[in-house]
Amino acid sequence: DEIADLTSRHMTGGGRIFVTAEVSGYWTFAARSTGAIVCIIDGDNRIVYDTGLPAYLVEQLEYDTSDRYYVLTDELTNRGRSSYSSTAEDTGLSEYLTDPASWLVASSPLPSYTRVYTGEVLLLRHTRPDSFTGLLQENSIPISFFIAFLLSLIIILLISRSITEPISALAKTADKVYKGDLSARVKLGREELPLALDDVDDEVPGREDDLTLLVRTFNTLIAKFEEQEQQQSDFLSSISHDLRTPVTSIHGFIEAMRDGTISPERYPHYLDIVKSETERLRQLIDSLFEQTVEGNVNALNRSVFNINSLIIRVVDSLEPLLMEKNLTLKLQLADGEGTGYNVIADEDAITRVLSNILTNAIRFAPYSGLVLVSTRFENRLVQVSVEDNGEGISDEDIPYIFDRFYKAERSRSTEGSGLGLYIARTLVKRHGQMIRVYHSDLGGAGVLFTLERP
Repeated sequence: DEIADLTSRHMTGGGRIFVTAEVSGYWTFAARSTGAIVCIIDGDNRIVYDTGLPAYLVEQLEYDTSDRYYVLTDELTNRGRSSYSSTAEDTGLSEYLTDPASWLVASSPLPSYTRVYTGEVLLLRHTRPDSFTGLLQENSIPISFFIAFLLSLIIILLISRSITEPISALAKTADKVYKGDLSARVKLGREELPLALDDVDDEVPGREDDLTLLVRTFNTLIAKFEEQEQQQSDFLSSISHDLRTPVTSIHGFIEAMRDGTISPERYPHYLDIVKSETERLRQLIDSLFEQTVEGNVNALNRSVFNINSLIIRVVDSLEPLLMEKNLTLKLQLADGEGTGYNVIADEDAITRVLSNILTNAIRFAPYSGLVLVSTRFENRLVQVSVEDNGEGISDEDIPYIFDRFYKAERSRSTEGSGLGLYIARTLVKRHGQMIRVYHSDLGGAGVLFTLERP
């Protein structure tokens, strides 16, 4: 009725409706606020304004080409001079609208001082949305609440996951470590982030949350524990390997004495060697005990000693191995002046180095072959080399010959654990010196390492 009153104020004396920007804006506002289609019909049944009639409805109406308006029939207009509101199926529009039961129709005649029909305001509202957009418009508030609820739920799940996932990963990793898998680490789920504290820049920890810091600390502890376990494993492996050589020498000397290979007058000499080897065994076992108690595998007891004398003692201790293969061992030891033949190093460690390298050369020298041990001085260093006339080492094997448990192709059928040269390199490197493998002029392999002179 209010729309009808306002519209009547814009009627001309001839009953024509004058459409202004003000009144059309009001009609549009009324349509948006009610969710209905507003149609303004004049006294000649012409639709002078509408806010969007369905296209299929407009196509059924008569079109006045002279005035360019769509015209309603008398059956479709409200000539009863009273306002009404009902479903479309109770009006003449039922034949024009699809599913008329879903349309509400309201009509209010324009005020007139006579009983002549002067027009009306017709409202049509579809109670069932005919499009997805219409559905959204009809249910904007509940849909908004539902979307907000879903977003809140997703955010809560993401936050909960970001908290519980690292905790679950910590528990699983701890269980793996408990079962002996020290390689296990807690994954942060972000590849660009480091796994341990040692890999983090100084500025990063201050910007990360406590849970991430806890994960990194946990990974760091596992890494340190794994490193200690590896050091202990390496040490035990090297000691176990080195124990075999003196045991073999002692066994060889005793057997030679028993079967008469060594004459009784030579007993004192070989008993001194046996005593020396038993002392070496004691030192190796003491080292093993100290490492087990203190966990220290890096300490070196440096002293000044004669490298040539040490080489001779080690060669003497390996005599049973040389005799077993009828090998010739040749010494080319440099004559030093003053302290020229002295070196500063851990004598026990260098004894292990020489024993491992010589044992390796003896193992791969042919029967009745040759092993050459030589020393020479180079500025502030002493170079010690051990060569054999065996098959040698291929160029492909040289880069890996010092790797732990590595055995070159030539050694597949021989005894040995692949630890000897690895132990030798480890001990030489701990002295800060160099060790390398090369092709010997004798036809086999050569191993050279350096020691510091005092």
